[in-house]
Amino acid sequence: MNVLHLLSWFPTPDDPYSGNFCLKHIRAVSEHVHSVVLSAYPDEKVSRHFEVEVADYPNFKYVVVRVRPARNRWVRKIRLFLAYQHGLEFVEKNFFHPDLVHQHVTLPVGRIALFWKKTRHIPYVLTEHWTIYQPQNSAMMTPRVRKRIGKIANNAEKILPVSYDLQCNMQKYGIHAPFQVVPNVVDVSLFLPGQGSGDGKKHILHISTLRDEAKNVSGIFRVLKRLSEKRCDFVLDVVHDYRRPDLECYVKDNSMEEMVRFHGRKTEKEIAAFYARAHFFLLFSNFENLPCVLIESFACGLPVVTTDVGGIREIVDDSRGRVLRAGDEDKLLETLDFMLDHYADFDAVAIRKYAEEHFSMEVIGHQIAAVYHDVFQ
Repeated sequence: MNVLHLLSWFPTPDDPYSGNFCLKHIRAVSEHVHSVVLSAYPDEKVSRHFEVEVADYPNFKYVVVRVRPARNRWVRKIRLFLAYQHGLEFVEKNFFHPDLVHQHVTLPVGRIALFWKKTRHIPYVLTEHWTIYQPQNSAMMTPRVRKRIGKIANNAEKILPVSYDLQCNMQKYGIHAPFQVVPNVVDVSLFLPGQGSGDGKKHILHISTLRDEAKNVSGIFRVLKRLSEKRCDFVLDVVHDYRRPDLECYVKDNSMEEMVRFHGRKTEKEIAAFYARAHFFLLFSNFENLPCVLIESFACGLPVVTTDVGGIREIVDDSRGRVLRAGDEDKLLETLDFMLDHYADFDAVAIRKYAEEHFSMEVIGHQIAAVYHDVFQ
């Protein structure tokens, strides 16, 4: 089967890790089908209308169409649309005619998948990760956005949300195409159990964008300040995609530099090394779907402290960590105090086995490939 993948979120030179969880799904299923990824974006360095580049990824090709930018909004939209048309022609000439399009995240690129279904009769399936469906983000779901999303989603042969909670939230918006939950994926050959840090400190790990309205990192820091008045045997390692000077100032102003360490953006291999040094993982989000960082923690045998938002309750129980009410700083204080003394009581082997059986490349790849074949039965 020949599958063309379209990404609404994808890596660019300015943001090389955007949509990395989408690429992991693609990598997993590309063990079973022929896959090409197609993306297009404006680039000031382009002298012609379109320039095409092809990158080799494990098991698939990535075709990127760079587009000459335009000042006018409508001209930009038309050029991007034509860039995807140009990209499809390139794929058909050099690789294959797609039997199926796999759209990853509905907007904005899902409009291309819908157009090709209507004009070229190429069916598509849709994987959804977007938190716009969460109740906390209802203001983003304007009537116009809701109409666009509904049209794209309801024309999919099947929708693959990463959690059952996300499926339910999508259905509340009138999306009624067939659903099948396919969770996020982790490379269990890379994310491996470690021995923890040998510096005498208990290491808590947090990995995120530091987007405070979602991740509530400021809440974590307030709680750690309170915890430091009781004990000083811990360190929070923060790996983050983007700098947040306000959070850095909070740490400095409260003399927390020895307790909170910012490490910036890291490669996947470097991130795996942080898990190997950690004793447990911390995520105090206000909203999520199914965070990759939690299943990466499980692959490394680490218990987690997290919040009861999105699909998290579907994968975290008392054998793999603790789940708190979002925003409950008093409970987080109590739980962190407990975990610093009891993280070793959790069965790391069982946590790791759970990740292997539910989120590995092999398991998720088979699930997605089975969906593709169901479409053509």
